[in-house]
Amino acid sequence: MGTIKRAYLYVTRKKGKSILLFFILLIMATFVLTGLSIEKVSQAEQKNLREALGGEFHITVELSESNPYFRETDDGEGNVELGTEFPITQDVINAVMSTDGIKSYDAETKTFVSTDLDVFPGNVPMKAEFNNLVYARTVADTENSSFFQSGIAKLIEGNHITGNESNVAVISKDLADANSLGLGSFVSLQADRTVDVKVIGIYEILTPDSPLANIVTYEKAENQIFTDMNTLQDLFGDKPVGFDSAAFTVYDPAQLDSIISEVNSLSSVDWRAFTLTTNDQTYLDAAAPLQKLQSLMSSIIWGIALVSAVILSLILTMWGRSRIYETGILLSLGIGKIKIIGQYLAEVLMVAVIALGCSYFTSSAFAGQFANGLLQQNIPAGEEQAAGVDITRKDGYGDDVVVSIKDDSVLPSGQDAAPEAEVLTDGTKADTEQIRVTIEPYNMLQLYFIGITVIILSVGVSSLSVMRLKPREILSKMS
Repeated sequence: MGTIKRAYLYVTRKKGKSILLFFILLIMATFVLTGLSIEKVSQAEQKNLREALGGEFHITVELSESNPYFRETDDGEGNVELGTEFPITQDVINAVMSTDGIKSYDAETKTFVSTDLDVFPGNVPMKAEFNNLVYARTVADTENSSFFQSGIAKLIEGNHITGNESNVAVISKDLADANSLGLGSFVSLQADRTVDVKVIGIYEILTPDSPLANIVTYEKAENQIFTDMNTLQDLFGDKPVGFDSAAFTVYDPAQLDSIISEVNSLSSVDWRAFTLTTNDQTYLDAAAPLQKLQSLMSSIIWGIALVSAVILSLILTMWGRSRIYETGILLSLGIGKIKIIGQYLAEVLMVAVIALGCSYFTSSAFAGQFANGLLQQNIPAGEEQAAGVDITRKDGYGDDVVVSIKDDSVLPSGQDAAPEAEVLTDGTKADTEQIRVTIEPYNMLQLYFIGITVIILSVGVSSLSVMRLKPREILSKMS
């Protein structure tokens, strides 16, 4: 009689033991499979979160003596102006953008200009010469500007500045209405020279300045005039002009350090003139619960596998001792120890194949609830990463950008979300549903690999005490 047939007959004859073994393996497999599926989905959620929030690094002009291009000028009236002969140019930006892993950039410089427009006064008293000053915000393009990306404003008429235009402007609807301006109108700006710029876009302010905040005239959102680099050059003639700061967004904040290292090694950029800083705190705060969940699941999986091996070994050892007579008879008939162990292994595997398969349904039934329970326990109360908390961060230009983290699933900016999704203040969308866990075929393959490995070890350990004896010793123990 073959090994497999003997194993089958034993499993069908010893129904009580087979059923008990089935439930033991089913419980162990359910916990292992639950852990594997939660670990997998937490990895996927972290990836989605990285793509949605990304990471940033900022390049700013170094305004100190360590910058060999730094210049400090005095107009003779006690006003000191800090500047540089080597600002952030488009060539510097292009060199940085050639680095793999960088998604987009936002560059800007703020310049005081005079204008004949009726502007909205702030609530902080200023000298008379500052009353008609506004910021000309020179940008690489307005669409990627933090002013628009953070939800402060939205373009409602015309076009964005793309960087290919010359002497154009984007102004607020409030400023346009107050001065009877529209698309195609011209606005006069004065610095070292006077330049007329054409209005090509009008934006609406979505987040007004707080009425309780102290704001000077040129800082008011209604007075911001966005212009192009050609306009800035025309305003200052032969002086070197460029951006004061540039913010670069990377696809994966986990790669931020390696990207920074590569950027720092660019030989075409004189880094003595600039300061480079990183910002991935928003991602780290939001991802912390998921990282803890993944780490916890890894520990649980290894713990369950170890405990399963120990328990299964003890059970099979006790059952093996009750089969000493059967083992002795098989050995006396000339059946080798390897075949006997193979029979014991086949018996457990026959039950295990069914139990591991059934664990798909038991694990699917409560894996999601189990995952969300653990996730909530890993979100400390009062910390920024708690569900529903707004995280406030500074962008490269000192503006506040608020990011709301609702639960744990964040979709990339511009991507369509489920009907329950809520549009956040930084342009991303967050799914307000809880974490969803599904059992993937890959998880089942992992389970079978872990299960069969545990069973082989357990059968091997449980068979040592009997298989090391000779047939005569076994029979003498029986008597």
